[in-house]
Amino acid sequence: MGGRGSKYSASAQSPQPATATQAAPQSAAGGGAGMGNGQLIQNQVPDANNTPAIPDVTGTLANMTDDQLAALMNQSKTIDMPNHLNDAVDATQKFVYASGANGMPTVLDDTQFSQFMKANNIPQSDVMARSVGSADYTINNVHVRLSPDQITQMMKYSQLNYVGGKHGGNVYGSGTYFDKNGGRNTGYANGATAIAVLNPKTAHVISKNTLQNQIPAWATKHPKFVAAVGRRVTSDNISIYALAMGYNVIRSDYNDYHNVIDRSALVYRQSNA
Repeated sequence: MGGRGSKYSASAQSPQPATATQAAPQSAAGGGAGMGNGQLIQNQVPDANNTPAIPDVTGTLANMTDDQLAALMNQSKTIDMPNHLNDAVDATQKFVYASGANGMPTVLDDTQFSQFMKANNIPQSDVMARSVGSADYTINNVHVRLSPDQITQMMKYSQLNYVGGKHGGNVYGSGTYFDKNGGRNTGYANGATAIAVLNPKTAHVISKNTLQNQIPAWATKHPKFVAAVGRRVTSDNISIYALAMGYNVIRSDYNDYHNVIDRSALVYRQSNA
């Protein structure tokens, strides 16, 4: 699974609902200890220091030893995290954050997006859509109110994002689930629909059934990691297994939904549908 590179686009930042006050420890994949008490760090805008992005993170994780993966999983349980969005205390989010799978997606203007599709032989039918509504909630005494357009801007440009895609999760702004429907609106009459394709250079896709079939044999070679993450594979940890095995997108076997675990797997069109 070599040859994995990525180019992150962070040319703009969306309006942020919080201000920076303190830094989080570096991730284990980046070499830092990053141990804390598992609390959310409030009022913090993520940046390159507190939300590190490890290049080729899927390749890095896939080449880790059982001891290294187990240590990373255990570290993620107690790591101090920025309050990205309202599912920030989720185990998948914490593992993604700790592992350094925090890379930005690529964002292209409409002309460049069409050229990218043509250059990579991506048909219109492979274009994916993610529709969102507004968000209004309070986490750790921080009130967040976002419009649909702000959420899609965050998906494309902002590090203040739910960067992990838990299978079965549905978090505002995450882009966790994309419907490969040719780019049609998937809901929210008063919402916004982001348009993207998978980047052939950075997206490592596996179907859910294939992943579930591969986990038992892989698990026998990684008993310490399995003990740390949980022996029973559920929607709460299957994305963690996928990332540890070198995959950052889980494809449904029953419809066109794609569970995106790592945003660097995506190439967004600048304009919404």
